[in-house]
Amino acid sequence: MKEVAKGIYQEDTKLNSFLIVLSKEYYEKEPVMQAIHEYSNDFTITMKPKGEREISIFFTPKNDNQSDNHLDLIKNFSNKVIDFQIRKDLEKDYGHIRDVIVDYAYSPIKKKLM
Repeated sequence: MKEVAKGIYQEDTKLNSFLIVLSKEYYEKEPVMQAIHEYSNDFTITMKPKGEREISIFFTPKNDNQSDNHLDLIKNFSNKVIDFQIRKDLEKDYGHIRDVIVDYAYSPIKKKLM
């Protein structure tokens, strides 16, 4: 297996198959699955555990016509996972503040309905 870009590997026998390894220490399952879902139109994606602390994500393009674009999309995958993980962390830490603001914003409407 050879590294074609930082953190992205490609099997020598399958030139259109790529691998990214993510640490479970930094990423939860839900954000990874959200990112996988966004890429499911362009790739067949398989996720497998790699030991206790890592997960392997294999990408196989569904359409070979855009081979130049595949590597660029896969490079952006890690950014998508980071984005979804940050959103999840922010929701966990500050979601209650958003709920208070929304309740306050709609309180005049609630009073009129009562």
